[in-house]
Amino acid sequence: METIENASLVDAGQEEINSWALLELFGHSKVAGLVTSRKLGTEVMFQVDVPKGETEFSHSELYSPKAIFAIKPTSEDWCRRWAQYARETIRDVLPYVPESRQIAMRSRQELDKQMEDGR
Repeated sequence: METIENASLVDAGQEEINSWALLELFGHSKVAGLVTSRKLGTEVMFQVDVPKGETEFSHSELYSPKAIFAIKPTSEDWCRRWAQYARETIRDVLPYVPESRQIAMRSRQELDKQMEDGR
């Protein structure tokens, strides 16, 4: 029988992570969500799927293990409540890009015309 003293949300012998957690990052940032490990080329990265609402995800973020100060496994419910709190009180979870620096959305026809005109 498992007791509170030996309970763990992550298996200590695991090589990959697939758990709901709060990540504390160097630079004093925090992000909560479903954390999984991803191999990109020769590097291992942690992907955090940030929750939005009851069942959806807002966006995903990738972090190098070197950027992470702590990983604190927790429950899905806690991560969803923390993400809601962060959206409402801390800051926008996605970086702000001024409109003048955003890439303009153009239709395929406009792009084809520009290519034909040599622009």
